[in-house]
Amino acid sequence: MTIRFVSSLFAALALATAPTVALAAKAKDPVKVTSPKNVKGTQKIVIGQFTVGFLIERKDSTKAGGGLMGNGFGGRSTVRSTLAGYSAEDLQEIADAAHQDLVAKLTAAGFEVVDRAGLVAHPAYAKAKGEPGTREMTTRTGRDDNANVLFVSASQTAPLKLAAGDVFAGGLSAMSLIMSGTQVVGGASTYAKDSGVNVVNAIYYVDFADSDEYGGWFRSSSAVSVKGSLALLPDQSKLTVIGANYKSATLALADPVAVGGDFFDKRDSMSGGEKTTNAIGNAIGLLGGVGTNSSKKFTFTARPGTYVPGAKQAAFDANEVLVGRLASLR
Repeated sequence: MTIRFVSSLFAALALATAPTVALAAKAKDPVKVTSPKNVKGTQKIVIGQFTVGFLIERKDSTKAGGGLMGNGFGGRSTVRSTLAGYSAEDLQEIADAAHQDLVAKLTAAGFEVVDRAGLVAHPAYAKAKGEPGTREMTTRTGRDDNANVLFVSASQTAPLKLAAGDVFAGGLSAMSLIMSGTQVVGGASTYAKDSGVNVVNAIYYVDFADSDEYGGWFRSSSAVSVKGSLALLPDQSKLTVIGANYKSATLALADPVAVGGDFFDKRDSMSGGEKTTNAIGNAIGLLGGVGTNSSKKFTFTARPGTYVPGAKQAAFDANEVLVGRLASLR
């Protein structure tokens, strides 16, 4: 037996008897960061706007294409969901508590949170007048999905001023948002340049349902199911840090921040007349060879004493994740 063979044998035995060490998978970052270098060195900040967008109606939809040789048989499935059982006071309480918690977490992380009086009085920022109350808008939440969202400013940052990039809207709403939102960002950037204090805008989207969609081009049928779920939407729920010369960074949730619990009572809210109309339309569709459509309506009623604390907790959890990431970039 040669020395080389013996050495190879011992090496093989050593590998066979050595403890297995699993390679640690790279953990997914819970926050999507854009332009992180623009946060570096940030110490003094002011909360420009704290806005919560509450989804109050949503439409989830998908379509079966039938494949390359198909004719769309299977049709489109649509579910319209409505939130009930809340009050304007409930939404305001959630927004105010979430703002207060954000300030507390920023301070605990070592940031100096400056009073908003200087920002509010700055001529460039004051040009964006804002809205004294709430604003309801339709915004996209997916490729085929959209929702009616009620935007509420925290009392501490009123009036409501939606910044550019806060809402994915179309039509005339988008045009007005671009104009006013650009003023908000421009005013914040000018203030940051003059004061040396970066402006932090926060916007969170609180959802009340989760959908499971089946369909697509190569499917011969489609389906949508929805269930109650209290969570903050990813991507659209974010912090934006605005500095001088329009240098900004965004920190958005990479995944939904959900709160466990049974928050809603779900009921079918489609009328008998609507069901009859759908049945007649589908019968005609089958005869014409264009497939059938499925339309449903549900109402999700918030159970007393559950929605407000649940939404607060979701916002508190998001604050913790986003502030922690912001502090790490500093």
